Amino acid sequence: MGAWGTDLWEDDFSCDIQDEWNELLDEGISPRKATKVILKSWMEEFSEYDDEEVRLADESILFIALAALQMRYRALNSYVKKRAIQLIDKGADLSLWEEGDDEDYQDRKKVLEKFKSKLICTKARLF
Repeated sequence: MGAWGTDLWEDDFSCDIQDEWNELLDEGISPRKATKVILKSWMEEFSEYDDEEVRLADESILFIALAALQMRYRALNSYVKKRAIQLIDKGADLSLWEEGDDEDYQDRKKVLEKFKSKLICTKARLF
């Protein structure tokens, strides 16, 4: 993953998810269906990973990005919300910042905690 910062949209993978989401919505697909399409393709990809830590980090970025996109479109789904919170609590993507400097690691941790607070306060839909 290429990252140029610690915010939610400052890495290649989250931007790829956002691009895929936008393309699907531009095609007239609903946020609900776009979520299903993206999850299906990426979870299949992740099942082929050999390294559990890398898989969890990428899965974390996927669910955080989807949760942020769903919130933007007022379509937060309870499964995505719950999984994003679980992965944030696990610190699943923090491993990507461990090799950098401590400041980046701490900044990412703050970004995730702030996003988690927003997630907790946002009502999710059951679908």
